[in-house]
Amino acid sequence: MDKKILILLPIWGREKITKICFDNLKELQKTFNIEVLCVVSEQWAKIEAFKYGFKHIETSNDCLGTKMNVGVERAKEFNFDYLMNLGSDDIITEDLFKSYDDLFKRNDPMFGSTRLTFIDSKEKECATFDYNVMIGAGRCIRKDILVRYTKDGMYDKIQAGLDMNSAKRFSEVQTVEVENNPNTIYDIKSDTNIWSYKDFNKKKVIDFETGVSGLTTSQIDSILDL
Repeated sequence: MDKKILILLPIWGREKITKICFDNLKELQKTFNIEVLCVVSEQWAKIEAFKYGFKHIETSNDCLGTKMNVGVERAKEFNFDYLMNLGSDDIITEDLFKSYDDLFKRNDPMFGSTRLTFIDSKEKECATFDYNVMIGAGRCIRKDILVRYTKDGMYDKIQAGLDMNSAKRFSEVQTVEVENNPNTIYDIKSDTNIWSYKDFNKKKVIDFETGVSGLTTSQIDSILDL
């Protein structure tokens, strides 16, 4: 894959989980052309971003939608082919990029995945979930499309539902929804999530060993230590 990816990563709280996310992205940088832009509101996050060699922009956490818009505007100043959305409680695998390979080669305007695996960090339970629509985690938007359709911001002034809210900006854009293996995107749930693990009633609970089969030993150990 010869595309340059800028990952936009908003951060608030859950320091230990964020470090798992950071370790994941740092490792992926060894294989893929990835740059990370963190949108931070706390001193520890700014310091950690610096330590990992990630870019950052600091802004208020009063409204998540507004915070994300600040990040998007800063992102437009970078040189990249695709912007990828990700949360600081998410892990993505090399296989996710492999599933996107043809889409990157075709230079598709916008694409993303529909499935992921939830990990309950407290109970150490796993579940797969299919949204049946493109989710925010791992969503890729070509830079020219991003610039064209977010002149008035990418998000409304909201605290939840940002994936669907931002999608309406791109209603004219041809998108591709990838029915990915759920073990290519992980969402680590904790007490600080807007949507908790228990909020997803239609999830398919699976045993922990099967659930984390897409992760490295180091990642699994870090999750077990939460």
